Amino acid sequence: MHPHKETDMNGGQRNDGKMRMEWWGVVVLGLVSLVLGTVGFMRGVDEHGRPWGFWDALYDSMRLFHMHFDHVPRELPWELQIARFLAPMVVVVTLVKGFLFAARSRRHALFHRYQKGHVVICGLGRKGLELARQFRKRRRWVVVIEKNPGNPLLAACDAEGIFYWISDAADPAVLERARVVHAREVIVITPEDETNLRIAMQVRDTTAADSMSPVQCFVQLENIDLRERLQRSFGAWPAGGSGGCTLRFFDAFDAEARRVLLDLPLDGAGILADSPSRVHVVIIGFGRMGRSLALRAAKLGHFANGQKLRISVIDRHPDPQREHFLFHYPVMERETICKMQFHHAEAESLKTRKLVESWAAEPATLLHLFVCLDDNTSAVEVALRMQEMLADRPDCNLCVRIKARAALARLLEGSPFGGPPVRAFGMAEESSSGVAFVPDASELMARQAHDAFVEKRLADSSRTPENDPALKRWDELTEDLRESNRAQTDHMAIKMRAIGCEIVPVTDPRPPITEFSPADLELLAPLEHRRWNAERLLASWQLGAQDDKPRRISASLTEWDRLPAQIKKYDFEAVEDIPDRLAVAIPAMKVVRGNT
Repeated sequence: MHPHKETDMNGGQRNDGKMRMEWWGVVVLGLVSLVLGTVGFMRGVDEHGRPWGFWDALYDSMRLFHMHFDHVPRELPWELQIARFLAPMVVVVTLVKGFLFAARSRRHALFHRYQKGHVVICGLGRKGLELARQFRKRRRWVVVIEKNPGNPLLAACDAEGIFYWISDAADPAVLERARVVHAREVIVITPEDETNLRIAMQVRDTTAADSMSPVQCFVQLENIDLRERLQRSFGAWPAGGSGGCTLRFFDAFDAEARRVLLDLPLDGAGILADSPSRVHVVIIGFGRMGRSLALRAAKLGHFANGQKLRISVIDRHPDPQREHFLFHYPVMERETICKMQFHHAEAESLKTRKLVESWAAEPATLLHLFVCLDDNTSAVEVALRMQEMLADRPDCNLCVRIKARAALARLLEGSPFGGPPVRAFGMAEESSSGVAFVPDASELMARQAHDAFVEKRLADSSRTPENDPALKRWDELTEDLRESNRAQTDHMAIKMRAIGCEIVPVTDPRPPITEFSPADLELLAPLEHRRWNAERLLASWQLGAQDDKPRRISASLTEWDRLPAQIKKYDFEAVEDIPDRLAVAIPAMKVVRGNT
């Protein structure tokens, strides 16, 4: 056997610590048996009274392993007594381990040979492993394809019975062995965007010959701009078309940024029309997560009092980060959507400390701090320092991005310092990347909003799904149009708090609101239009005399007072239907008036 040789499926010999320890234990016991047997024979004498020579003793000792030897000493030394029992035990243990090793491998492979409707995950990082665990909990058969045989997470797959192949997922033969044609979902989630695209194209080609069972292929792209461009260019290949592969792009970073901003609302308990409150988002470290937070906050941060969201970025290299961000979102430079500033400073510096202290001292400000450093230890240390600094502002939100839940996350939860509690986010174990594959409540709300929109627009005979892509069924929408519906749904809670309402469980004793007052609608409709303007501007839409959706030109991309009545009607419809849409999509929730 070759202890370090890799095979391409579970049960193959892998170079992990547990397996090495087991086999080294067998080897050591075998050597002990051999040594004890040799010593035992050399200490004894044969039936003629002659002692064994070394080579004869070694030879007879080796024969102990198959329980056969011709010459037995007149009196068995204790070493030989132990060796003659230990040697056969080593043989039996080796045979049993080898049988279980082969049986497990063949059992997995045989079972997989007939699988349909399973999940194929290409790439075994922390998020990939967590996704595999989630699907396993839902009793779904999961196949993981991982190229690196030295990946330490393979040991977790072994321990939890997750089937895997050690191969290149871009290899057509590997995809055929993984039966992607018969899979329900293929999730491509390696660390490299280029690798993910290469695998996705091969999945599409592999499934092209089979249109009977459309495969959902979800592709992780960390590059926001590439993802959006591909969504615009390709969208989602229609299910059943282009060979039975539906390709959709997702971003686990963006999904996590969305989740944390919804869990910790930017407007706190709510910002009314006459409120003096301002919202300030501070991002320390403008890497991948920091950019996702800034973009999500810019889409979400629109309030009834008209105060613009303020975003401050602290980074050691702010100039290239700013140029990169504004190259893709130039509208952010004009402060049309929000006010954004970049500051040159190390996270652990006096300048950063003074900046945060000055922002915390500003009156009527809802402060949200996000520490998004690449190093977990540094991020936690900075967050704890910030907690001490903000002892007089326990109302602030203080969040730190940690890549995996471990001792550091538990340390934050039990922090003895005063000030705002520190919340860890971005951990693989709690990542919302699975939302792309398992619709949550907000996703159902977004679908409901789209269905209501389509139903009303189709009443106009001049508009059809053929001449207006926005009127297609949800499953046929391009991802950017889906995202537009999600953004509208995400902002719903801010709108409700703006008129003194709440979204609560149906068990709440307060009576539900089934319709809003005219004054409420007069406040909510312009607010929805401002949010819609920001969403479109960030997606590179432009104002034009006439609508031209393929070129991303809209005549409605202007101030509320300049809109024609027919266009204003769309915004009124979007907000007045909120109670009905909530009741249909999430029956367990309702809208009520807040306590006064």
